[in-house]
Amino acid sequence: MDIVIKKVSEAFDSEQLVSVALHPEGLTANPNKSISVGNVIGRRDPLTELQQKMLTAAISQLQIPRTDESTQMECGMPISDFLEVCDLDSNRLYASLVNELEKVSTKGVWLYEKNSQRLVRTQWFQSIEYTEKRITFQFTDRILHLIATMDPSDFECQLIKGIQYRGKHTLAVFDIIWSSKANGITEYTIPELMKLLSLEHTRYSYGQLKLRVLEPSLQEIYDWDKAIFVRFGPTFSGRRAEGIWFEVKTGEEARKLREKEPEFKFALPEQKPIRIL
Repeated sequence: MDIVIKKVSEAFDSEQLVSVALHPEGLTANPNKSISVGNVIGRRDPLTELQQKMLTAAISQLQIPRTDESTQMECGMPISDFLEVCDLDSNRLYASLVNELEKVSTKGVWLYEKNSQRLVRTQWFQSIEYTEKRITFQFTDRILHLIATMDPSDFECQLIKGIQYRGKHTLAVFDIIWSSKANGITEYTIPELMKLLSLEHTRYSYGQLKLRVLEPSLQEIYDWDKAIFVRFGPTFSGRRAEGIWFEVKTGEEARKLREKEPEFKFALPEQKPIRIL
């Protein structure tokens, strides 16, 4: 028996285990399922839209310290607010709630710590409790450690956004426009943009990229977030679209612009704002 165990151990390829855990469907990871925070990379379990809402609601209640104080282990919210967020079937409210809480409590992530070369499987929640008209979520230690290592200003961007978006390219598009928010106008060539979207091996034209990737992704971002405003448009060389520019506003300024223009704005070349260097 000892000889058999030794042979199996010697044949075991830990690098292949990590590869399969992080990229079960091949070498290319779906950006919407990926997690990357500092020294840690990972892959989360697939989530239904309702499970995404539940997890996003719980994470949004966490108070992330800006000092060395410990991150809280539990976070709660009134059950009425939670039900409003989740929009559960009122005809089967209690059965639906129990069923969905059972499902989300089993969901988790694979995390790989690059420095220590440690692969970890953990669930999001250690427990979910209901007391005195409040629902309380207790995150596992590993998830809390992951959150505590994030830059507080990037917390929502790095984790919540990755959970809530369902579109295949939405998170990648969000990362592109989010990096543009402090730069006024940001421009990309079509090849640069295709690489950022992991589409460099496709033959999408500018029109297909706009119709199949940018517009659906921006619509999903707009549906989730009222504090982001986006204008984008093509840059031409002759009659050929050679690039795309983005103008992004966030926060209160974005809210005011959204009140005037509720939809994301596609602009013609002559409507491109002047870039201030």
